[in-house]
Amino acid sequence: MPEGLLNMLKPPGMTSHDIVDAVRGILGTRRVGHTGTLDPAAAGVMVLMVGSTTRLSEFVTARPKVYRAELTFGIATDTLDGEGAIVERADTSALREDAVRRALEDLTGELEIVPPMHSAVWHEGRRLYDIARDGGTVEVATRTSVIDRFELLDFQPGDPARALTEVACSSGTYVRSLAAMAGEIVGLPACLSLLVRTRVGTQQIADALTGRELTQAVRDGRLRDVLIAPEDALADWPRLVADERTALALTNGVQVPAWAPVEAGHLLVMLGDGRLLCVAEALQADGATMVQPRRVLLGEDALRS
Repeated sequence: MPEGLLNMLKPPGMTSHDIVDAVRGILGTRRVGHTGTLDPAAAGVMVLMVGSTTRLSEFVTARPKVYRAELTFGIATDTLDGEGAIVERADTSALREDAVRRALEDLTGELEIVPPMHSAVWHEGRRLYDIARDGGTVEVATRTSVIDRFELLDFQPGDPARALTEVACSSGTYVRSLAAMAGEIVGLPACLSLLVRTRVGTQQIADALTGRELTQAVRDGRLRDVLIAPEDALADWPRLVADERTALALTNGVQVPAWAPVEAGHLLVMLGDGRLLCVAEALQADGATMVQPRRVLLGEDALRS
């Protein structure tokens, strides 16, 4: 079975696990994992890992995300999105575009965001959504997110008023919570009424595959053509190419001196023999820059073969 990553297009109405199960069936393997869930009502890019590339999960999951998000002002729901029960209404006929634009600008930078009660966050051994479905509520700790950009693309005044936005943010950001926070700033209830993830790291929605397209690629023997090489999924990271001796050391988890300029603290893509050896970190030690493997993908035997 070829290995790599898949940029899949999740339609609304399917869960993230539905997508994983479907791809497992198409490929005929259980070794498929995802790199970040989308709510059932949301759509867009889901990056899946096939085979040994699941070892990259923590790095691909942490990639920044871009979303198209529609915010509806004048309505609040118990889930903070359009799927929940309405808990508050307010007249929005006086809401103006400039007020919304300022609110979005206030919600950029490093923010402390409270995850929604209807989310998969764990609390004392239970998911928050399970607690919420049982009618319970708990105090949820905030999470730090970085919002690089919260841009207003279109505003439709009225009652309710709607704002189409684009959000570029760090992994783990709850856009539903951002919608509610935008409402608080303008003094109105608000919820997220539409969400499409358009980018995960370097993977864009324009290149995402539908299940039908993946099935056809498998039938035509073109699976390798649609798989993304692991190093390409991290294409914007610094990379170093190791010689044979250094490559053997890296595949055994051995720290080696950096042989090219790299900045300490950065994660690196390490290549050897045209293949991804490992993800490593540049470290400063005793005045020298060292390269420490963090996740090895290619073992010594495979390197020698």
